[in-house]
Amino acid sequence: MKQLFVLFAAVLLASCASQPSQTPVSAICDTSFTDAAGVRTIQLSIQVKATPAEVYAAVATSAGWRTWAVPLAFGEPQVGGVMETSYNAMARAGDVANIQQEFVALLPNRLVVFHTRRAPPGFPEAELLYRAHSIIEIAPEGGGTLLTFSHTGFAPGAGYDKLYKFFRAGDAETMENLRKRFETGPVDWASAK
Repeated sequence: MKQLFVLFAAVLLASCASQPSQTPVSAICDTSFTDAAGVRTIQLSIQVKATPAEVYAAVATSAGWRTWAVPLAFGEPQVGGVMETSYNAMARAGDVANIQQEFVALLPNRLVVFHTRRAPPGFPEAELLYRAHSIIEIAPEGGGTLLTFSHTGFAPGAGYDKLYKFFRAGDAETMENLRKRFETGPVDWASAK
């Protein structure tokens, strides 16, 4: 399994070296693709100056999410467990406006898979979003970590087109925020207003 993943990472990096990224953030390698059925996957990878254990803690735990993604997060990682997050610093666990992500698979320091179970009220195409999955692969590389984020399940159709466009830009920003977290430290949400 490890050898297969190393081979995949080598192919991914070679692909990035030969293809210019369509994402404006230069540190991100964009290998997004469409399968034979027309289902699109946003796939972005980035080098992070942290160990796989540090990256896993940042992407799999509520305490980790609060250091780079959102001011508030509730819940702990476990398969079938739900993490609630909010961009509202006054939110509380259980608030109807919180985003809910359900963990589908967790391999410590290697893999996090989740899907959105609840979007904020009024989020466009939320029912379609619930069918998409996020896959975070973590691998040691070059004294740091190669993180590959795949957001998959964007089928053909106008609703999925809107979601794909939104998340194509949003996922790149998310990856850049995670990279910055390990280069400049945790986000100070009080001063980030």
